[in-house]
Amino acid sequence: MQRQMTNGGGRRPTKLYDDSDDERLELKIDSIGGRNKEKTTGFVYVLTFFSALGGFLFGYDTGVIAGALILLRNEFELSLVWEELIVSVTVAAAALFALVGGYFNDRLGRRPVILAASVIFTVGALCMGIAGDRYLLLAGRIIVGAGIGKRNK
Repeated sequence: MQRQMTNGGGRRPTKLYDDSDDERLELKIDSIGGRNKEKTTGFVYVLTFFSALGGFLFGYDTGVIAGALILLRNEFELSLVWEELIVSVTVAAAALFALVGGYFNDRLGRRPVILAASVIFTVGALCMGIAGDRYLLLAGRIIVGAGIGKRNK
């Protein structure tokens, strides 16, 4: 049996059916606009800004290392496979260590994990800075990825 809703008088219906048992099933369309909407705090905007900035800097790092490969290729005698490794290993390490970062955050708290991630990142940057061969450069990129991954969780 198909029920038809008549729109007498041009008003929106406030009930789904005419049955008295179904009066509790009122349409919620009218009540949506009347809700008291909570205002987004400034803290949420600050968090959003820094999250976006972190993602931007991560992408910027990938772009910079890809651009630096022109010089690194000759300096470290990199093959195509090594170039791909140097660019992508940071992202892969960050993804793996992001999985572990949640565990450490739960066990140790956020502050110690962020401090440890900052130290790990600094060590990785130093490794890349003093790299004399492609192996130390690759290790530095992995260590930097571990620092990024632990911090982002």
